[in-house]
Amino acid sequence: MISESVLIVLSILLALSADAWLDSRNLASQQDRYLAALTRDFRQMKENVDESFHSANRAVEAGILLSNLLQEPAEIDANLARELLWHLVFYEVFTPSIGAYEALLVSGNIEFLENEELKFELAGFFGSFRDTTASEQLLLDTQITLFASDTFSRLAGWHRMGQGGVPIAGSFPIDQWYDSEEFMNALGILTVRQNDVLADYDFLRLYIQNISEGIAEQISK
Repeated sequence: MISESVLIVLSILLALSADAWLDSRNLASQQDRYLAALTRDFRQMKENVDESFHSANRAVEAGILLSNLLQEPAEIDANLARELLWHLVFYEVFTPSIGAYEALLVSGNIEFLENEELKFELAGFFGSFRDTTASEQLLLDTQITLFASDTFSRLAGWHRMGQGGVPIAGSFPIDQWYDSEEFMNALGILTVRQNDVLADYDFLRLYIQNISEGIAEQISK
């Protein structure tokens, strides 16, 4: 009877151990899937923010160069002016990839992530887009105001830009750019707006890099 009792107890303990092991393996497998999904999202976001950063950086450089060229009443090559102006007005909006993180929050499985610092970083990152969105909106509003102005139509105009398949209708009256305070001021404001989003994109790049490294460390454990 004692032997049978011992066998029964051992069988129960083995069954419980097996269940605990299976639960542990399932938990680890789920965590691996979540980390893999986050890795894919952050890899995509790195590509997106790099594109946005390089576009804004090119715009700022173009705006500064154009403003410097216009400081002196010297002749500016029309093709160079067109290229610089196009770079200045062009922008790439950053689009975050939030699918994996939202799935973790909605399902309540965010607690599967064992690294508390990583969870804190993720929450801070996905809650930090308000500033970037505000900067992008200011840039867009500035562009719309500029494009709709009589000054832009008269001194630049999309009909002279040669973009979107629209044939170039005449050359820029660059000789009038120097004397237009409104146009010079608009170029300056647009450069500042591009610089604002550039700073936000630079911040996001660093944030994304840090979180990506944290996810990689979690996977390697």
